[in-house]
Amino acid sequence: MIGKEKSSVVMFLLGSSVALATTFYLSPKGDDSQPGTKDQPLATLVAARDAARKAGAGTHRIVVQPGDYYLEKTLTLDARDSGLTIEAAEPDSVVLYGGKPVTGWRRDGKNFWCADLPGVKEGEWDFRALVVNGRMPPRARFPKSGNFKHKSIFDVRWLSSVGGGWERKPTLDELTTMLYDPKDLPADLKVRNAELRVYHMWDESLVGVVSNDLARHALKFSTSAKSPPGAFNVKKYVIFNTREGMTAPGQWYLDRAAGRLVYWPLPGEHMTKVKVVAPIMERVVRLLGNSKVPVENITLRGFSIQATTTPLKPAGFGASAYHGALTIENARHCFIDNIEICNVGGQGINGWNLEECNIQRCRIHHIGACGIRAGGKKSKIAGNHIHHLGIYHPSAVAVNLHHTLTEANPDGFHFYRNEIHDSPYSGVTLGGGGHLIEENLISRVMLELQDGGAIYGSVQKCTLRGNVVRDVVKMGEGYGVSAYYFDEGSQDCVVERNVSIGVERPVHNHIASDLIIRDNVFISDSKMSLSFPRSRRCAFTGNTVFAPGKITVNPPTAISVWTNNLVIREGVAKGGVPQAFTINDAMPAAKAPGRRSYPFGVVQVAQPPVLNGLMGSDEWPGSITGISREPSRWGVSGAPAFAKFAYDDQNLYVAVKVVLFDINKLSRGAQWGRDDGAEICIAGDKGTFVLRGFADGMLKSVTDAGVSSEAADALGKASRFTAKFYGRTKGDWKSGWCGEWSIPFSALGIKPVKDAKVAFNLGVYRAEDGVWRCLEGTLAENWKLDQAAVIQFK
Repeated sequence: MIGKEKSSVVMFLLGSSVALATTFYLSPKGDDSQPGTKDQPLATLVAARDAARKAGAGTHRIVVQPGDYYLEKTLTLDARDSGLTIEAAEPDSVVLYGGKPVTGWRRDGKNFWCADLPGVKEGEWDFRALVVNGRMPPRARFPKSGNFKHKSIFDVRWLSSVGGGWERKPTLDELTTMLYDPKDLPADLKVRNAELRVYHMWDESLVGVVSNDLARHALKFSTSAKSPPGAFNVKKYVIFNTREGMTAPGQWYLDRAAGRLVYWPLPGEHMTKVKVVAPIMERVVRLLGNSKVPVENITLRGFSIQATTTPLKPAGFGASAYHGALTIENARHCFIDNIEICNVGGQGINGWNLEECNIQRCRIHHIGACGIRAGGKKSKIAGNHIHHLGIYHPSAVAVNLHHTLTEANPDGFHFYRNEIHDSPYSGVTLGGGGHLIEENLISRVMLELQDGGAIYGSVQKCTLRGNVVRDVVKMGEGYGVSAYYFDEGSQDCVVERNVSIGVERPVHNHIASDLIIRDNVFISDSKMSLSFPRSRRCAFTGNTVFAPGKITVNPPTAISVWTNNLVIREGVAKGGVPQAFTINDAMPAAKAPGRRSYPFGVVQVAQPPVLNGLMGSDEWPGSITGISREPSRWGVSGAPAFAKFAYDDQNLYVAVKVVLFDINKLSRGAQWGRDDGAEICIAGDKGTFVLRGFADGMLKSVTDAGVSSEAADALGKASRFTAKFYGRTKGDWKSGWCGEWSIPFSALGIKPVKDAKVAFNLGVYRAEDGVWRCLEGTLAENWKLDQAAVIQFK
């Protein structure tokens, strides 16, 4: 009976009768309407949870006896359950399924078996994961291996994430249509069943099909893809869940039109004995607090969670769109220990707003999306084995961690002594800052996608220490793969005492600053790239780098300190002939870029752009040009800046867009070299004119390049300039300012003749990081036009 308590610990036993001082008996064959005595046991975790709640405040336990438990709905624990422990009586003897057994199998042709599933045909039940005899079998897919190549084209340039993404926003039709080669697909493709995985660069989209236009050879998607098919010139796609894709034993598909599940048994599998579980939910166990009342001191230990599904929608970056089989929201001091999560369609563990929580000794494998996704502070993830991720969603990462870094909350996650392998995208991705990532073993990641790494992040104040990364190899063509990768906006991070083996690009740092890379060992089987595009003030000290081929550092200007490194390189000559290695401590030499000789095109417009500080793509035709060089001609560091050029019979039009990471660091004023601004330097009939526009809207025409004050004043009065800044807070990746000029040709004393070339340069000063950037480096002032760029009227 419920109530009498002889101890501070109340124990509920699920599965068999074990007598303790105060015991609730629970059995899979019990009855939840009974009180839980030995003769009248309970049956489900929900009943056990409710009994624990009725027992009153205290530290309670539910001990689950060996067996399989099929949940009809998600087990939710909230603040009323704080202090509760749920654990298996014997480790690895309990499985909680988020689905139900499939029975009633009958033959479907020579090789297949099928079972009717009520609700599937009506659209009331849908799933894209399955568990068969303790494994997650592959879905029907064609082609049998590899992928098809579609014919869609989307050649719009990606400007970087911080730069705003696509140069032009994709249309709805571009996001929902894919052109295909008719020899690849059957004319009678069952669109209700078919699901497409459309690959992009660092993610993919899983979409349904609503129609097949046989005349255009075009598939129409049920939802928008994350990127248009053909973006980044990636043409790969695969079709899942059709009968045509049943090409080998062990596969399955859900025939929605017929309302049945179809399976091809493995050799030796007998459908009268096989155990098939079809998922009915996305979350099996959920710890649910809120920002004011978190769940606290809940422990889960020693059991397995299996069988979940996901909705049909694109996964997003890092496969972030889905729930976890174990979901934890707004939790403090919770403890996840020795849990196995496998054979689930979405995430393994998804936790958010965690504080001082521990996830340890868990085995998370054969997962449709990510192993662990967690956000919070002062939490530890240690001793876990996480592998074979992203089976359904290749953009998945093994682990994603995020902490909102503030002065009051400097500590994020401590992620240590975990083993990660076999992931289609990155091993660990990091956001925010304040993380300590140490002593992990990561291998065989980046198996399908590009532009990621064993450890990847856009973070601040993080330390990577004592990790070992091996066997990360680029698959196909794209943006490459790395061992340790700090991306846009990363700052004040340390990479120390790590090892990278068999990775051609051990470090890649993109738009990062103030990094310390010290005392690491980097070993490549061929050549090696130490990569720092658009980065600055990085220290590279005490490292050992080895490659039988060439070692490059690009650009060397990103590294402010290079000391005490051991560089062993070029021990193999052309043709694979051995030669003496070069062994020294010097940075490998790099040739400085030369002056670009090609002209930058200026597009003729019938209608002048509106000067409103927006640089709208509909008003400014043509491609965006990056303002991407230092005066030295090396690539410039920091967030990007862009320009567009146009002209008509009367005026030259110039627009600049300057991106900031923190809009609060925009300096308003009109002092060149102190305040945010841009200068146009152009050859006119009276010499070189210099027009400076500032982020606060001020325009100055100056005589720095030698024109008379009268000529400069005349040009300043004739020209028009508008500026506008945008963005609200630090970390708003839409922050920056935009300026637009209209400059009369009559004031310049030139005529816009088609194909004519004019000496020109464009410079930008950004106060946020004190960086000078220009269209072309002159090795001096921007207005030294004999060494600068050239524009050409198109």
